[in-house]
Amino acid sequence: MSPAARIDTEAVLRAALQVLDEEGVAALSMRTLAARLQVRAASLYYHVPNKAALLQSVADRVAAEVIASVTPGGGWRDLLTDVAQGLRRALRAHPGAAAVVAVRHASPQVFERAVPTVLAAMNAGLRVTDEEALYLVQSLYILVTGHALAEFGDTPEPPAAPTAYYDAWFDIAVSTFLAGVEARYGA
Repeated sequence: MSPAARIDTEAVLRAALQVLDEEGVAALSMRTLAARLQVRAASLYYHVPNKAALLQSVADRVAAEVIASVTPGGGWRDLLTDVAQGLRRALRAHPGAAAVVAVRHASPQVFERAVPTVLAAMNAGLRVTDEEALYLVQSLYILVTGHALAEFGDTPEPPAAPTAYYDAWFDIAVSTFLAGVEARYGA
């Protein structure tokens, strides 16, 4: 069996997330992944064309988890709360991914699946254009990612403060963001 046949794209992505979580973004390389998967680095290129594509897959995986956490049919506040909590859960599960998500957007094929749900919720309860609605979701995504970087940015080092500190900070940041959205765009 060829080395490429012993692994698949999902195995490569899982290994990348493990490296990110255990060793941090600086340690992620095709050679590191190959060693972890016990294949030659060249075998990885059957599954991902390059490191940039691998990092995009990480960002897309996190975004897909966030999108899956959103309950369709709710109001704007529920949607934004679902996004914030879903992203926080995803980044807590994979703290090393925070550094990737901070600099890579979800690809259009991942994000566009969520657009109808986002626009329906945001337009139902707010005075926003479609463009503003999407910017608000992106702004919240950046807020939560920045918070995750503060908590996990030194992966593999543990967070500098206790979990309760980050929980309180998250709650204040998100509730303030939501209050600002309501004050500026409330119907």
